[in-house]
Amino acid sequence: MKMLIDGIKNMFLDLFAMGKGFIYGFVMVALLFLVGGALLYGILYLRNLVF
Repeated sequence: MKMLIDGIKNMFLDLFAMGKGFIYGFVMVALLFLVGGALLYGILYLRNLVF
């Protein structure tokens, strides 16, 4: 019985870790787009000011 409970507990902990990783991945991709967009906007804006 203890083996069954430990197995179920480990399964839920794995699912929780997978969910956290999934959300973390979305946050990292969103930050990548945000930083990339800000850099692109800044470069184009400075280019427009200089030339």
